[in-house]
Parts: sequence; structure tokens; C-alpha cells
Amino acid sequence: MSNRSLLVAWQQRWNRNLVRFLGRRVRAAVDIEDLAQETYLRLLRARDLSDVRNPQAYLLRVASHVVVEWRDRQPPEPVALVDEDLLVDDCPPEFELEAALSQRRLEQALTTATPMMRAVLLLKLRDEWSCEDIARALEITDRQVKRYLARGYERLRTALED
Repeated sequence: MSNRSLLVAWQQRWNRNLVRFLGRRVRAAVDIEDLAQETYLRLLRARDLSDVRNPQAYLLRVASHVVVEWRDRQPPEPVALVDEDLLVDDCPPEFELEAALSQRRLEQALTTATPMMRAVLLLKLRDEWSCEDIARALEITDRQVKRYLARGYERLRTALED
């Protein structure tokens, strides 16, 4: 059986699972369809899919690699670590200036971080996720999350000290 006919069969059988899998990792529906298409294109370029023992697992593994590469290509989001609604309006101008400079330093430190480090820091600091939840969402180990946090905290601390 050719790769093309195998992929057609895989798509008919597991496309719903693939789209659901991608939907848990990507927010925009347009991106989900594009990533599913990219997954099938990569599989089409494979040498021989008839040797695959567990096709659904292989399909989802390729999709997870596609998502990781897609995330790495995304431009960093501007990050606000300070909730502006909580700021007091009666602050002296020098405090506002110092806060703005600190915010700019933190944002710059985050934009120069790797995408994975940035994701871990934002999930921890902004969204207040636990290390276990972050590890599960990003498909990395707890130990890797803690390493990214330690290095990221050091990066942010250095940015604030400059």
C-alpha cells in the first residue's frame, strides 16, 4: 500500500483525534487546520509508512513536533508582568518612571529568552500554574521546568539589577 493511500486511511480514521490533539495545544482554529495539514504533508514525505506499528501514536507524535516548531516560529507576545489596573494613581513620578524602566527591562529579558523558557516563566508568573501543570502542558519533565525557572529567574533578576 502506498504512503498516499495509507494517509488517506489514517485521515479518515484519526483526523478527529488529530484535530482534538492540536486544539489542546493551539488556540486559533485556523492554526489547527494548518498544523493538521502540515502533519499530513510531513507524513507524505516519509519513506515507508507501512512499517509503522502504531499509526495513531505516530501521527500524534509527528503532530507534536509540528506544534513545537510552529511555537518556536511565533513572534514573542508583549508581556505585561504588572497588572496596570492595580497600580495606584497617586504615585510620585519617579516611582512611575522606575516602574516603567523595570517593566521594559523585564520585557526585554523575556524577549531574548528561548521560547520554552519564556513559556515556562509566563505560565508560572503570570498564570500561576504549578510546575507539574507546566510540565504536562509543555510535555517536558518537572526537572526541566525547574531548570527553566531557575535560569529564567536569574535572567529576570539580572535585568532588574542593571
